[in-house]
Amino acid sequence: MAAIDHLVFAAPDLDPATAAVGALVGVSAAAGGPHPGIGTRNTLLSLGDEVYLEIIAPDPDQPEPANPRPFGIDDLSAPRLVAFAVHPTQGETIDDVIAAMRDCGEDFGDVAPMSRLTPDGEQLHWSLAFPAAGLTDGAALVPFVIEWGDTTHPATVTPAGCTLVSMSATHPDPDRIGALYNSIGLGTAVSVSAGDTASLQAVLSSPKGRVTLR
Repeated sequence: MAAIDHLVFAAPDLDPATAAVGALVGVSAAAGGPHPGIGTRNTLLSLGDEVYLEIIAPDPDQPEPANPRPFGIDDLSAPRLVAFAVHPTQGETIDDVIAAMRDCGEDFGDVAPMSRLTPDGEQLHWSLAFPAAGLTDGAALVPFVIEWGDTTHPATVTPAGCTLVSMSATHPDPDRIGALYNSIGLGTAVSVSAGDTASLQAVLSSPKGRVTLR
């Protein structure tokens, strides 16, 4: 049904966050590009064939966006792992994945076209759908859904050397989140346990050994 597409590590300032991740894993993330109208920009680091890490922060070269930046970025005082995206597996579509999550009671917004310009001038296009409640709480355990279509997957063209080993989450209602993950085929990819707050953790294999992002 779905597979992990990328992890979102959000920060108040992109350059120091990118440097901190590079020091932790021993690989430097490459510039991705700005997200026009959203007020953010990113750097990217491959974590395998079809999974990558996105480091995202406000873009000082854009005006203040009309709406709050996603992932609770405007309220962050330090970098943290805040969300993750899934993509449809072969034979499935973004609508299939959204339908499965809606069947679990999750309310999703419409699929929207997105784009950004890479540093070398290539225009990338993809489709994206967010939970209707948005991704502003800083630890979104309901994944958003992305479909790349004909665009080259970022994991194949960004710095390599790290792989995603495991992901885990805590939530006040772990049974609900666990059932959601099972419904889209993530039951063995993300373990869920009870916790007072929602949180994400990822273990990476890197040139510096196994490291953890929280």
